[in-house]
Amino acid sequence: MKRFAFILVAAMFVSFFMVSCKQATPSTITADCIEYIKDGNYEAYVNTFNMNDEEKAQLKEMFEQKGKETIEKMEGVASYEIVEENISEDGTKATVKAAITYGNGQTQDSKFHFVKVDDEWKQEMNK
Repeated sequence: MKRFAFILVAAMFVSFFMVSCKQATPSTITADCIEYIKDGNYEAYVNTFNMNDEEKAQLKEMFEQKGKETIEKMEGVASYEIVEENISEDGTKATVKAAITYGNGQTQDSKFHFVKVDDEWKQEMNK
């Protein structure tokens, strides 16, 4: 029985380690971004962008002023669904479509644009 418990615990640690080492995809980053917005964690959100620190600071300030107000007006994020992920043939750009449903019942389709920078996906401003 002790051996079984040890094997079970070891398997859990290996599984956790493999999941934590998994490289983020545009879809998982999009889900994280929506969660950051939902939680009001604008610093984490702007850190997903491919921009310099000054631009990130400006974007964070904008979200803290306007984004927070907009989310509150729509009664927060109730749920979301990742609808589609498209990665370019050369693997350097991606677009993710998500449907975001707000607390007031309104659903909004959103597009997230990504570019691969130093083998990591970074968000680009919508084009």
